[in-house]
Amino acid sequence: MNVSAPSASQGTRRAVVAAIALITAMCGALPVAQAQAQPKAEAPHDFNGDGYEDLAVGVPYATVGGKKAAGYFAVVYGSAKGLDLATRKVYSQASPGVPGSPEADDRFGDHLIPVDLDADGYTDLVAPAPGEHWTSGGEAQLRSQTVLWGSATGLSGATLLPPGRLLDTHSTLLGDFDGDGHTDLAMPGGVRFGPFTRDGVPARTQEIPAYDADDSVLDMAAGDVDGDGITDLVSLTRPADWEPGGQGSSHRLNYLHGTREGLTPLTALRDARGAWIEGGNDIELGDVNGDGRDDIVFGRPYPANSDEEPNDPSQYGDRVGVVLGTAQGPKTGDPRMLHQDTPGVPGVGESGDLFGASLAVGDVDGDGYADIVAGIPLEDFAGVQDAGTVAVIPGGASGPTGAGSKVFSQNTAGVPGTAERRDRFGEAVTLLDTDHDGRADLIVGAPGENTEAGSVWAFRSTAAGVATTGSLSFGAQTFGTNPDSARLGADFPH
Repeated sequence: MNVSAPSASQGTRRAVVAAIALITAMCGALPVAQAQAQPKAEAPHDFNGDGYEDLAVGVPYATVGGKKAAGYFAVVYGSAKGLDLATRKVYSQASPGVPGSPEADDRFGDHLIPVDLDADGYTDLVAPAPGEHWTSGGEAQLRSQTVLWGSATGLSGATLLPPGRLLDTHSTLLGDFDGDGHTDLAMPGGVRFGPFTRDGVPARTQEIPAYDADDSVLDMAAGDVDGDGITDLVSLTRPADWEPGGQGSSHRLNYLHGTREGLTPLTALRDARGAWIEGGNDIELGDVNGDGRDDIVFGRPYPANSDEEPNDPSQYGDRVGVVLGTAQGPKTGDPRMLHQDTPGVPGVGESGDLFGASLAVGDVDGDGYADIVAGIPLEDFAGVQDAGTVAVIPGGASGPTGAGSKVFSQNTAGVPGTAERRDRFGEAVTLLDTDHDGRADLIVGAPGENTEAGSVWAFRSTAAGVATTGSLSFGAQTFGTNPDSARLGADFPH
């Protein structure tokens, strides 16, 4: 799913995640009445409640205790100076109090879920282990989820969720999809409306698929696209039998409008010519033009659907699309496409760079407009293949135009390290307000660094935007873990 920054629009999405009476009911952690009486976590990634957002990064392919792909996750806490490496902690199934034990291919820490499960004002962290084989009630189980509980001292204690209470790590979103003030749960097949009973029974359900029967969901996002106070749903899909390089439209951008009755049926968004607006595999919502409505931002890191190389760089698969939100819903007639040949965006448009393979949306300079961060993990430069870069595209009253964009790499002055072949810097990006100054700070992953060991970079933000001064990087050596094929920085929780 998709994280990002503490902008007003992303706050819409993440405040939904923090409104957790629903999940409390599902997990049976507290009675619903008690959960509703507790304060909500103001910062959705604040595990110790100090107001600074913290970074959690899953490393599911790491070797732990000699077991390949047993997996772990690490946490670095925020502070007045940003991420503080002195606070770093590593959690695995070998950690005291964490249920289970490291086993090959458990992939503990895969697609972490930050959420205030017990509604105590501290964000908790759900750590899935999709390859875990275990037994519950005498029955064999595949896939487990462990909750580590947020507190004034950070994450502590751990609870193994029982079968039937597991959260969907890829395609479950929280929101108020009927505007009644209760938290609802949206999934690819429909919505379960709150309030929920202590055993997780919804007030009602609605079977409204977020995709056509022959499609696969690549990503989903929730937010208020039309500004009416009711959560809408946006999905990215592609045909289940899709193959790269195939002819014709494939990846589609879909919209489900939230109303007092719930979500309306899916509408595949089309441009003024009647053609489907083709999304990619990542989608974020954010208010890039400051009008109080969420705008749809999607990456399209795929080759163009043609056997011939297009002359127009905008036809490359490598681009970022923007559909503005209006009072009538998405402004689909003329979706804005940004690429490396857009005036103001550094670089040259080339198929295969994967411009927009990863996205984050948030206000990095505090001007009231959400900005777009686009990872370009296979960018070649200075004679180095697939070194990777990250572009920061400013928002504005007219939305993002490309003007004022900046690109960062390991060769940028002030950034630790040196760009090397297949580092894939920018394969994952996220935005967190780690110093609580109201500006989103950039976090970048490069899973190919040091022969697939992987590393993470953290940047501070100022009124001028993302800054390299004071930036830092850390990898397996910092965490004291086995670096072999760990691919640290391949994914951040959303």
